[in-house]
Amino acid sequence: MQLEEFYDYKNQLMGDILTNKDIVSLLNSDIKFEDATKLAYTQVFPCEYIPDTVEHGKTFICFDVDIQEASANKTFLYPVLYIWVFTHRSKLRLPNGGGVRTDKLCVEIAKAINGSRKYGLGELELYAVKRFAPMTDFNGKLMTFHAKDFNMQYNPKKPTPINRKTG
Repeated sequence: MQLEEFYDYKNQLMGDILTNKDIVSLLNSDIKFEDATKLAYTQVFPCEYIPDTVEHGKTFICFDVDIQEASANKTFLYPVLYIWVFTHRSKLRLPNGGGVRTDKLCVEIAKAINGSRKYGLGELELYAVKRFAPMTDFNGKLMTFHAKDFNMQYNPKKPTPINRKTG
């Protein structure tokens, strides 16, 4: 793994979020689905992001990828995908008594990516959903997904750089 997967996973997730009508409408009901790409870097961030100030109640989805460990034989890496879903308390309750916005967003995100084969080898697995309160008047959830991917294999025929000690 040359860590391109970080880049690939994040681009895949941005696409999975912004091409899902249910997720887009829960994020911002004032935006047309055709304009969903405008939510990138305004309400959807491919990194851990907490807004400095929010003048109007908004909902956010942020995500990032970590490598937690490598297998004992170094064949596999185990990426962890974190997704933070949070909203201002003024947007927490869905219209018509439809429940809690962050809970519904988690449901829709899980439907869209849990079990996906687009993230690593095999299927992406939901591991945990925990409470998350990034700042005053905001509530949300932290979703954690686990994946498995190939690690780059050591090539013993590759020469050692001349600036390294060999003895």
